[in-house]
Amino acid sequence: MRILTLLAVALTVTGCLALETKKEDFYTLDTRYLELCRGSSNNCVELALVAPGIVFADPIEEAYAAQITAPNYPLSLAKMMLKPADASYSAKAADDSGRFYLLPVNDKTNVAWDTLNSIHDWIYPDEND
Repeated sequence: MRILTLLAVALTVTGCLALETKKEDFYTLDTRYLELCRGSSNNCVELALVAPGIVFADPIEEAYAAQITAPNYPLSLAKMMLKPADASYSAKAADDSGRFYLLPVNDKTNVAWDTLNSIHDWIYPDEND
């Protein structure tokens, strides 16, 4: 009986961990508000940060082998992420309205996520203390 209980607990914990991991194995791009979120969480970063932080956007441009262009840097970044020049991944519509798209977690999207978060930290340094 004790072994069955331990097995049941192990399966439950493993199932929860699998669900937790699965929840974060993609990014969601909101094309209306130009936000990038981890999975379906509220852990989001605004693409608008790229405008004041364009001097820090080189890692994104290198990863995507494309330039983030004026006059609308955030929209340019969104288009770049939705359709990478090298077609290394495809964005998938998450709803019928075309507002939300699912992007895979990969080298390119991780660089975009990390760079936007670094720009956020540069703009708002006191929030990290």
